[in-house]
Amino acid sequence: MKADDTRHFPTVWIAALSVAVSLVACNAKLPEPESPGAKLYAARCNTCHRLYAPSLMKFEMWKVKVEMMQGEMVRRGIPPLTPEERQVLLDYLRRHSEDGA
Repeated sequence: MKADDTRHFPTVWIAALSVAVSLVACNAKLPEPESPGAKLYAARCNTCHRLYAPSLMKFEMWKVKVEMMQGEMVRRGIPPLTPEERQVLLDYLRRHSEDGA
């Protein structure tokens, strides 16, 4: 390593740490993996993006995200959640959210 390269060393470590934290937070094992809510979450949400641990956000934020994703599904031509699916998903996220609302 050249003397000039040492000043970038902390930046490389910070970037590597950020990636590691992201990987741990995403696609983490879901609580109650055999429950209808977990299965629905994995089946519907994992088609477009990685799964996020339900405990990463408070329930109010999950409600906002689910609504945003409903619009995104429509925009992409994917059938949005039915009212029943939406309720199952929100019940699951409520039980396992950061605040366990």
